[in-house]
Amino acid sequence: MKRQLYFWGLFLVLFTGLSAAQPITFSRTYQDTLNWPSISNDVLELNSSFYCLSISPSANASYSMLLNVNNEGEINQRNFIPRNANAQLRGGATMEKASDGNFYTLVAERLVSNPSINNLNLCKYSTSLDTIWNLQNSDSTSQDFAGSMIVNLNYVYCSGYRRIPNTNPSKFRGIILISDENGNQSRFNEYNIDDISHGFNTIASGLNNTYYLGGLRYDSLYHGLVVKTDSLGNMLWHRWYPELWGANINSLSDSTYLLTSWTPDGYGSMLTKINGNGDVIWQRTYSYGTALALYTSIQTFDSGIVSVGITGVSDANGDDAYIQKVDAAGNLLWQKSFNGVASGVDFFSSVIETSDGGLLINGSTNEGLAGGQNLWLVKLDSMGCLEPNCWVGVEQAEANTLGVAVYPNPASDWLYLKYDNTHKITLEIFNLSGQRVLHHQHMAPKEGIEISQLPAGLYLLRFVDEMGNVATEKIIVE
Repeated sequence: MKRQLYFWGLFLVLFTGLSAAQPITFSRTYQDTLNWPSISNDVLELNSSFYCLSISPSANASYSMLLNVNNEGEINQRNFIPRNANAQLRGGATMEKASDGNFYTLVAERLVSNPSINNLNLCKYSTSLDTIWNLQNSDSTSQDFAGSMIVNLNYVYCSGYRRIPNTNPSKFRGIILISDENGNQSRFNEYNIDDISHGFNTIASGLNNTYYLGGLRYDSLYHGLVVKTDSLGNMLWHRWYPELWGANINSLSDSTYLLTSWTPDGYGSMLTKINGNGDVIWQRTYSYGTALALYTSIQTFDSGIVSVGITGVSDANGDDAYIQKVDAAGNLLWQKSFNGVASGVDFFSSVIETSDGGLLINGSTNEGLAGGQNLWLVKLDSMGCLEPNCWVGVEQAEANTLGVAVYPNPASDWLYLKYDNTHKITLEIFNLSGQRVLHHQHMAPKEGIEISQLPAGLYLLRFVDEMGNVATEKIIVE
């Protein structure tokens, strides 16, 4: 009976696979017409199309580029916002949706009158890429750098950090800019926490109109920092996290918060879940290739967490763009790297979950185009596949990269691993829908795992050794 159910189940999977809509996937690079390098920063979805922001910190001139593309990555509209040679863009840049269907951008821009000074620049744009208003904080003595922003209760909250070059150029302080949705600045707060250098890269909303600022402190070493504020930006408390190299913060659906960071040695990355008081709920460390840096994370509709960043895979390939997904407890589901060209520097800087269930990533790649790095948009399905169903359609040869053999195949009750190297193997089993159904860490050679509880069908096995090397294999459960 189990075998009969398997064949009926396989027929239904194939039938529904033909009829169900798959997310559109693509990988496109956008070379600007001015042949300047373009560092990508953020992306969002509006009106069934995608908007992204990139900046060019060129030595001779700077600009920001707004790009609107359709769901296949083809350009609908592009708008270059040139800057004077003495008004270069600095620091980060980010985007957020406005409540009226338009959107905001936040950058740090040098002053034309004083090139050693830069301020936060908050702009509101229409979906046709026209400027609605532009707000720049007017301090003429400091260097301000942009972090991120959120929109809540008709206000825009922008995080960042500040340096005072004439009085104490080696010290940084966190800042927050609060504006209403008409471009009127309501508050600008500068923080002095323990008289130690610190800054805010990210901001997240909390309960009862409170806010959480995530960043880092520096006192000969870098550490994670979280600050909780009220609606006016007044600090309620702060927490240091010495085990983290910085802390980018996101709100989770269960009123907890996620910190994305690097390990202190710089070779791995960490995800840390905290409660509203800043207490650690769980903490996980991840590795890939020779080094891994996670820049940002989002929570997906299934309560999983997708993170993007950069990884060093090998000297031949240079730095590659990286994406991973974990479950709600931080257990790794899958991880992948993407390479533009050999020896180029490629990275992913932001990610969103799209309305069709896919993932859209904003990144930069050096593909040998004029200007060096260029804006890179990559649209993947929910399993991180550029080619749909890549987990199911894995070639048998990939399993040989680790020399792992599984037996028996087909299997019914127990499954065993056989391999020759001395590394422990982590095994994950996925069904045809891409759901992880089993996870077993640190399996030894010839160790068995019971699979009698699995329904009959075709499954994908994924092996990861202690060095981060990955191999896959397909099996049939009867």
